[in-house]
Amino acid sequence: MNIVEYRVKELEGLHALPATALIEKLNKLDCEITASFNGSLVNAKSPFGLIALGAKYGDTINFIAEGIDEEMLSDIL
Repeated sequence: MNIVEYRVKELEGLHALPATALIEKLNKLDCEITASFNGSLVNAKSPFGLIALGAKYGDTINFIAEGIDEEMLSDIL
């Protein structure tokens, strides 16, 4: 298991476009990735899951990777 903190850099927060761009990067990894924010856990490769977190500019999301490429998560984020 590899956990990486990600700070939301988009002024508008994590909405559809930045979530989709982030998912495109995450889909390159062969592992399960979960996003954790404010007590919620979602599939990080799901646009609806990431958007539902409601993360705003400056918030920190924890991404948890488990699988073959889990150590590459910090390189992607």
